[in-house]
Amino acid sequence: MEKPDQKDYDFSSQEGYDQYDAAVATYERIQKGPMIGTEFVDTVEDVVQSAGEQISKIPGVSVGLQYFGGAVKTVDQVMSQDQGLGGMVYRTYKNVRSAAEEGFGDLAENLGVDPRIGSFAGGEFVDTLATAGLGSVAKKTAAVVDKLPPGGMSPQLAMAGGMTAPTQLAPQITKGGVVMKAVTTTDQPTLEAVRGGVKTGDKLVTPTQGKRLIRRDVEIDRLKGSIEQTNVQLDALLELQGDPNNLRLFLNDNPEVEQLMGMYEGRPDQLKKVANRLRERRIGAQESLSRQQSNILPFDETDPNFFRSKEGLVAKKQEEVRRSIEGYLEQHHLFPKGISAAFFGRMDDLISKGQADKDDLILMAEYAVAQGKRTGDVKSNLINMRKDPHNELHTMLRASGAELGKTDYVRSLKDVKDVNELMRRWRNMLDSDVAYNVDTAKVWEPLDDLIKEVRSTK
Repeated sequence: MEKPDQKDYDFSSQEGYDQYDAAVATYERIQKGPMIGTEFVDTVEDVVQSAGEQISKIPGVSVGLQYFGGAVKTVDQVMSQDQGLGGMVYRTYKNVRSAAEEGFGDLAENLGVDPRIGSFAGGEFVDTLATAGLGSVAKKTAAVVDKLPPGGMSPQLAMAGGMTAPTQLAPQITKGGVVMKAVTTTDQPTLEAVRGGVKTGDKLVTPTQGKRLIRRDVEIDRLKGSIEQTNVQLDALLELQGDPNNLRLFLNDNPEVEQLMGMYEGRPDQLKKVANRLRERRIGAQESLSRQQSNILPFDETDPNFFRSKEGLVAKKQEEVRRSIEGYLEQHHLFPKGISAAFFGRMDDLISKGQADKDDLILMAEYAVAQGKRTGDVKSNLINMRKDPHNELHTMLRASGAELGKTDYVRSLKDVKDVNELMRRWRNMLDSDVAYNVDTAKVWEPLDDLIKEVRSTK
């Protein structure tokens, strides 16, 4: 893959920046070699889908691969705490490979098969993920998993390489998926509205739901780390702008910032341009974080991922042609992601403190569905709008106080004492600001068109 060239991208909109940054990220990943963290999880999912029928013939392997993805998250988080950055990628890869060998080996041994076969399969799997294209991954994975017997993944894989990490970093896994414990809330209006009635102590998780939450946790951790890193880089860049010697040392340790400096080399506003690009990256990461926090329930065929997805963009293009739109339509979330991200993020906080369980998070999301207001990037939560009416809608909602910034909602929820209080506030929010946002957005553009039509006839 060739290095992305700026001249090939249109930077007149945020979409152009997003496309360029995504291309740069792909290029850099290929250049650095072995993948870590969420890249492994992404590839694991692609492998399961691509190898499909061959892998599904071996019971337990699909669950095992999902388990492996969860363990990678633990490795990545533990290694990211290492302040000695030199060699971190390689050490992470080595720990992941060791974990896979151990886990697959134990799986084989527990089922009466030579553990060396399992260890070989685990090591081959990791090496293939780190170095091969997806086609090779699918083919080779299908070959190595054939050497494994049916069954679940060894629990020893939950801590890669025998390392010690905080308990919350290691996802609890069983043969059936993620252990979610049970619903803890006793808020009756919420419980009674979901699935025809849910009781405190019920378990709401399914294997598919567990997989979605693992993926969500990995992405949230990655994006929070990216935002924190960008904040540090911005502070250092601005602090060192009058100190060229230390600035050079900083750039040596931050090649992605050095790359941006090279893009604006020779310009008198070089540092200002680089700082602005870092701020744009932070904004993009913050938006992505809100989206990940908002997407609790699994996507499916009845309500697929439609925000900036291939399927959603094709549908948007078809609507642009059908409506003879000049320019392009913008996707609008009916249920503002800032609101849902803040509330779900607060539930995440309670869960991390042991004051709630993941099943409460699922209940929270399913309550919104029961009210006809599903959160996140699903098709049912999106409408396409022309740019000007879209901007005017947000301006009006913010001016009226019906759609505040995410930080405002986060701040307002800091005093929430327990899961029941959060559920009550969630129900009230859905009945007030969210309902107003959804109803207004659905009629906003048709009303705008009607007003323009009436004015044109005068």
